[in-house]
Amino acid sequence: MKRICLAIFFMLICPLAFCYTFDELKKYPYEQTSFYGGSFSYGLLDKVRVLEGNAKQFLSDFDNYYEYKNHVLTEDEKSFFTEYFSYLPEKLQSCFLENVYAIYFVEGMCYGGLTNFIFDNQKMYCTVFFNIDTFNYNLDEWLEIRDNSIFTKTDDKNKIKVECSKEWKAFLHVLTHESVHVYDYINNVTPYADSFDGSPKSDSVYYKYWRDMSHPVKEYDNKLLSKFSYYHFGKQISFSKANDLINYISKTPFSTIYGAKNWQDDFAETVTFYYFQKAFDLDYKITCMEKGKAKSTYSLKQNENVHIWDSLCKELTGM
Repeated sequence: MKRICLAIFFMLICPLAFCYTFDELKKYPYEQTSFYGGSFSYGLLDKVRVLEGNAKQFLSDFDNYYEYKNHVLTEDEKSFFTEYFSYLPEKLQSCFLENVYAIYFVEGMCYGGLTNFIFDNQKMYCTVFFNIDTFNYNLDEWLEIRDNSIFTKTDDKNKIKVECSKEWKAFLHVLTHESVHVYDYINNVTPYADSFDGSPKSDSVYYKYWRDMSHPVKEYDNKLLSKFSYYHFGKQISFSKANDLINYISKTPFSTIYGAKNWQDDFAETVTFYYFQKAFDLDYKITCMEKGKAKSTYSLKQNENVHIWDSLCKELTGM
């Protein structure tokens, strides 16, 4: 996540952005392929660019952080990247290769990745920024960092413990999650474009569960969701609320608390962990640890509510 693309993020932060139509937004410099330079290539490694110039400025301005550095992949890292890419479902691989304009590997990111949509005339492409550190953490470690970042204070005995995999690297989650965002932007799975000024409300199935892009319907909403942000990009809450969040998510069709923040991450998390279960027999299990003892636990495999998305996930993953 990763946070969502600049256009969507901007709308959440600045009410003035609601006055822009989708067509008007396309004309902004940072939404043009020319802003990033170069030309489109189908080859995976050919898409990897140096983080410099406009691309670096875009990411720095987006995060209000100006110490990012480009990471040059070693030959071993290139092999690792291509290997992990081969694990993606075929539809995600094809969509990624056909529609990602540029890939950047970044040193200094505190989150996993970022996907933004851009345009060459009317053709939509995506740019993807990856945190190179996710090559080094395992899934348990990285997801635990993410899931505890919403709290003001945690320690070894008071934290969210994550059990997913100690063998697979965190990049498996980040790559799959961001690839689902690419698929979403290109294929309009979630009604993200409805939020732009002048856009008619679609008949998306997501409106059964979401009032708008960042608010679930009353049945699945929780007042805590508006009180925290991930990776210290906003407000945090007391760890005393962790148990409430775990009890909440177990009664919703959202795969993770992270996904309950907006419908794009809901889609990305749901597909990602559905695929992890089917392809690698991995669960996403979180436990609220207080004073070293388990207080409550959530297992995605045991959340029957998420099965409403099984047909969508099966179509996308082939499993």
